[in-house]
Amino acid sequence: MPEEGIFVHQFELGPWENFIYLIGDRATRTCAVVDPAWDADVILAEAERLEVDIRHVLCTHSHFDHVNRVDALLEKKDILVHMLGEEIDFSGFRCENLERHRPGDVLRIGEHLDITMMHTPGHTPGSTTYRIRDAIVTGDTLFVQGCGRCDFIGGDPEVMYQTLKRLTESVPRGTRMYPGHNYGPVTVSTLDEELRGNPYLQHQTVRDFVAHRMEGKTPGTKLPPPPKWP
Repeated sequence: MPEEGIFVHQFELGPWENFIYLIGDRATRTCAVVDPAWDADVILAEAERLEVDIRHVLCTHSHFDHVNRVDALLEKKDILVHMLGEEIDFSGFRCENLERHRPGDVLRIGEHLDITMMHTPGHTPGSTTYRIRDAIVTGDTLFVQGCGRCDFIGGDPEVMYQTLKRLTESVPRGTRMYPGHNYGPVTVSTLDEELRGNPYLQHQTVRDFVAHRMEGKTPGTKLPPPPKWP
């Protein structure tokens, strides 16, 4: 919980090591859940354990391992779901209470928390990073010591290179980075640490980045089928 007045709670869920986040305002105990997947009851139980009330869903992108329990949450809570318009148009994602957003839109949670929606395409056309004061929640755009795949349908390694360059140049180096999966040696990093050690941030040309990111990959790959999960 890096800032007084707000909280960022990270927990792992599902067979693909997804990180789910509850981010919110300490004063009102209201929050948003980022990328609710795999088990709605566990997510709601975690919110109850922390004594916080989920009021919003924030979707970093539309892949099923990030949104497959949105509908289940909506069956139990009348809450708003937020996604960039670029991702809605690309994926055809639909649900109740879906709010269409533009890059740069700001969502206020409680009294103290403003969340800015940053358009960070490359993994998908409408992938979103959520900026929270001195932290970012990056979904599948940037991982600890990695970055999102660009070979799935809608992915684009050249766009990803430009996204990562723009992200790392526009956000302060000390910014804490919360990734969408537990794929690295630590669960939370900073941009400074990633700029020093993340191999995907070391390339000086888009050509070198694309060669690295797409090595052994076939563009236009479909997502693998979802694994069985209780």
